[in-house]
Amino acid sequence: MNITFEKFAEKHIDKAVKLALAELEAEKRHCKDLPTEDFSKHLRKILHWLSNQPFGKAALKDDKLVGYLVFAGPWNGFFGDVKGVFSPLGGSAFSYDFKDRSKLASMLFENISEEFVKQNVFSCALSRYAHDEEIAKSFILNGFGIRCSDAIRELSNLALSSSLCSIDFVELSSNEFQKIRELRNGLVKHLAKSPIFYPTDMKKYEEWFQKDDMRVFVAQAEEKIIGFISLETDGENFITKHGKMQNICGAYFNEKYRGKGIAQNLLSFIVNTLKTEGITHLGVDYETLNPTALNFWSKYFSPYTYSFARRIDERVKL
Repeated sequence: MNITFEKFAEKHIDKAVKLALAELEAEKRHCKDLPTEDFSKHLRKILHWLSNQPFGKAALKDDKLVGYLVFAGPWNGFFGDVKGVFSPLGGSAFSYDFKDRSKLASMLFENISEEFVKQNVFSCALSRYAHDEEIAKSFILNGFGIRCSDAIRELSNLALSSSLCSIDFVELSSNEFQKIRELRNGLVKHLAKSPIFYPTDMKKYEEWFQKDDMRVFVAQAEEKIIGFISLETDGENFITKHGKMQNICGAYFNEKYRGKGIAQNLLSFIVNTLKTEGITHLGVDYETLNPTALNFWSKYFSPYTYSFARRIDERVKL
């Protein structure tokens, strides 16, 4: 196989955008709720940033770009007490004209991961389209596991029934966010338990209450807040830059009130509110290893990305 590898650079961006857009179009055929916007500018911006990162390779066959894989970082304390890197959505793409895309992905990872270890980077993660099973299998066989997902829904076809008369649903003002501190503490404890084992950065925890672009919707029973869902304008990938999209960034409900349809009714309240504001899409990102989140959000949203993570044994030496 006449494949050569070189550092991903600015000269590769034009062709890389075309490969990335081809993968996006393929995902749209599976996930009908994805917006039809042209995301070329967003991808170009991401790739320009990534071209200056230390871990990135372009794969060429007969001088034609057939794939690329680029990681940003490294950062300390990335999924553990080690340095880690991340490849965002659009940070990799593999040509559909190439005979064996899965092998190409594996070859690129092999080429880059050697550099990880040489520079003491032992944790790596990447975001890929949910329905690109060929590439997903390649990374899974390379030791990656699925960790989280981005999902989306076009609001015009999301109809939820509301039937709880004894529960009030309201949006908090920014100076009222502290009212959900007890519920936020419950979420932190939930994420730290089995099988999630997700630690919370307490500095970022406090910053969460001060976010300017966040909205918080709550369910109240007898004037007591029993659950919340928070939204932000931007999410964790370029799709969320869509101008008429909001993104769910947190949710938690008092255990005593679960199983009564309250979360669904609060979501319905949010959807109806957003529709009146001209919002067309609602997204959510959640940990797939959180059974509660996975079971709830998958009822109403269509996944379009999965994030994969791998920890390399730091005892290895090259």
